[in-house]
Amino acid sequence: MLERFEQALESTVSILLSPMGDSPIGEQVRWHFGIGAGDRGPRRGKRLRPRLLLHTAFEEGGTFERAIDAAIALECLHNYSLVHDDIEDHDELRHGAQTLWSRYGIAHGVNAGDSMCAVSYLALLRNTARVPIERIGAMMQTLHAANLAMCAGQGYDIGFESAPLVSMREYHAMIDGKTAALFGAACELGARAAGVSDARALAYGELGRCYGRAFQVRDDVLGTWGSPEETGKPSGSDIARRKWSFPVVWALGGEPSAARDAIARRYARATTLGSEDVGAIVGALDELGARRAADDACDAHLREADALAERHELDRSRSVRALFTASARRVA
Repeated sequence: MLERFEQALESTVSILLSPMGDSPIGEQVRWHFGIGAGDRGPRRGKRLRPRLLLHTAFEEGGTFERAIDAAIALECLHNYSLVHDDIEDHDELRHGAQTLWSRYGIAHGVNAGDSMCAVSYLALLRNTARVPIERIGAMMQTLHAANLAMCAGQGYDIGFESAPLVSMREYHAMIDGKTAALFGAACELGARAAGVSDARALAYGELGRCYGRAFQVRDDVLGTWGSPEETGKPSGSDIARRKWSFPVVWALGGEPSAARDAIARRYARATTLGSEDVGAIVGALDELGARRAADDACDAHLREADALAERHELDRSRSVRALFTASARRVA
């Protein structure tokens, strides 16, 4: 299934970019996706979002042919967000490879990211021969809503960079947009591609959002304690960049203590932290039990997904939950 998806993604992106002629965006987007011979861009990710979409479609009796364009649209939208996120975070590497903006410059990076967003919506509209137009309209609304939610979540994340303190409520608002929205869209789009009712599609969307929350908490654990081989980033990179991850938000929301104060003092500097400070913060998080708290939060989101699936009789074979549980419980 994954190889069929990769072939379809390359074909669709190439076809939709072909009218652009010699514009630089063709080269840039193809490089980012690794399409064609020669130097390749950032390594292919796990394709979790399109895989979730396709698993959901199959679970509800859909076919690859009816779901593939939505899966491509979703992956293109995700990659547009990654390109912009790399610019906003000044990240020159992703998965150990050069990012688009660091290769071509910020202006080209913004423009190429915008073009991926356009390709996303055009990809979804290509499916009108196999999916009724009214269903395409509902799927388009799902994709646009997820895009807007992602932008809102990223707005929170950017605002947190200068915040003196972030509450758990604010953290959840951020991850609901930045991460959970697109996972929700994956499951909802897969269900809609299979032709289920609106109510059932929306329930699948909430199932995906539960997974997205679990995934982000686990990602925060890896960003704090993960190895460079696992994350493609230096160990403790989220701490060095003063990211308001789950472990930090949880720790600073706790009772006063020497360990809590050690974190608070360093985060109050609102600047990039050195390796000595990173080590001190990680040690304080360990002392407070922040990693265990994050593991418990991740498991709670997965239990919420199970309860929701049982309540609405979703994912009867558990194939969708098997996919995202294995990823959400990945270890550092």
